[in-house]
Amino acid sequence: MKYQYSQVDKDNFDWFANDVTVASLTEVSIEIGNLRGLNTSKIEFKYPISVIAGRNRSGKSTILAMVACAFHNKKDGFKLPERKVPYYTFSDFFIQSSEEIPPGGIVVRYRIMHNNWNKSPTAPNGIGNLYQVRTKKEKGKWNKYSRRVRRNVVSLGVHRVVPPSEKSVSRNYKSYFSEQAPAGWEGRVKEVVGRILSTTYDDYKMKVYGKYHLPIVASQGVQYSGFNMGAGENALFEIFSIIYSTPRGTLLVIDEIELGLHENAQRRLMQVLKEVCKELHIQVVCTTHSSAIIEEVPPEARYYLDSFSGKTNIMTCVTPLYAAGKLAGEDTNELDIFVEDSDSATLLAAFVETNMRKRVNIIPIGSAIPIIRQMAARYKDPRKSECIAVMDGDQAHALNLHKNQFLKALESNKDAAREADWFIQRLAFLPGNTWPERWLIETLKSVDIVGFDELLNVSKEELSTYINTAVSASKGNEIYTLSKSLSLELANIYYLSATWLLKKGNNDFQPIYEILHKFLS
Repeated sequence: MKYQYSQVDKDNFDWFANDVTVASLTEVSIEIGNLRGLNTSKIEFKYPISVIAGRNRSGKSTILAMVACAFHNKKDGFKLPERKVPYYTFSDFFIQSSEEIPPGGIVVRYRIMHNNWNKSPTAPNGIGNLYQVRTKKEKGKWNKYSRRVRRNVVSLGVHRVVPPSEKSVSRNYKSYFSEQAPAGWEGRVKEVVGRILSTTYDDYKMKVYGKYHLPIVASQGVQYSGFNMGAGENALFEIFSIIYSTPRGTLLVIDEIELGLHENAQRRLMQVLKEVCKELHIQVVCTTHSSAIIEEVPPEARYYLDSFSGKTNIMTCVTPLYAAGKLAGEDTNELDIFVEDSDSATLLAAFVETNMRKRVNIIPIGSAIPIIRQMAARYKDPRKSECIAVMDGDQAHALNLHKNQFLKALESNKDAAREADWFIQRLAFLPGNTWPERWLIETLKSVDIVGFDELLNVSKEELSTYINTAVSASKGNEIYTLSKSLSLELANIYYLSATWLLKKGNNDFQPIYEILHKFLS
């Protein structure tokens, strides 16, 4: 289902792009080196909440650590009770035993929207979306942390879901906890936690002992402490107590944000969190394994991490279905693409990058008419996955005819304008104004084939002769003729020709790319 942007979303996009007073982190990248398996890669943040998914060992926790280490802080800045200093360093997250070799030769770059940069040609007023760099030489230390931009940062790991009843320290000091003076935000905390858990709290207060704290609530005439709360309930009180006690513009880094919560509570958590971001201009970067969490944020706020042979790949604007399939180790087929025949399917597949190819299902249907009927059937059954139609290029001139045939196939038109728009938005055409075989062979003839000859293990002169012969073949037999001359399978010729043209910079498939990205995000 296509994501519906709310007014809260729009307001969050607006302030995140324009408020220079809170030092929003807009980008983090590893320029050089390898940090705990995460190598040269970049992630850009465009929304105040960023949700990062990925399988174990993909690098999610490493990104969270890098984010937490983006800023410094004033001596009197906010810090969690158990921390000695109000900021984080890489040593808080990257700990080596005596047998391990510490990372080195690393350059991490941060881009920050800030209003207190040193004045320079790029920021004459000290305002801008500029970069800071963290470096660590081989066998050396990170450059001075004190040079970082100041901002309050809070990092919450998975330990937050361990209830006090399972912490030996809390159990040992259970009779020492004493009630602290109200801070003024307790009412807000009990209200938002109640919304998330669909319950009503009559009271909420916090007891403390040294650096330890214990929530106490009253609900439906019963008073109980964190010792008798579920893990999710206890974690929510901790998260929102921290949010409402930190200054405006704080950066929160949360590992596995969904822990301890059922799916409906996860959805309500993200809805509340978006409202809080709008109110307090906080930024949240979190990881998750939950498609429900991903589904509740705009596509621009979704990221999926993959790692292949030591190379990190960060995908943006992923759908919840795609993330769920990847986490399960399966291709998701989020989008069905109806094409005319198997040759068109092979040609299209060659021009679609691997990550996108795993998300689509290219289905040969027949000629234009069967495709239109299939689209009409899908319109009548919205429960199925999203779909588009990609017809051959020689069908592009008959757009109005196709639209009318679609309306006719629906049989009963309740809103012809809306129905026609649905179809037109999902209709694309292969390149050229002719049939695919003719477009492909004419395109090969028009470009320099140096490199293509080596790929096919044939001389340039011989390949040129074969291409010229194929151009003269009867309609639809052009690539078949070329495949016979080269003694290669027909599907191989389609695929090799298309991928080679793509590497040559051919952009004839750009309109199809645009419609694919539209329905996959």
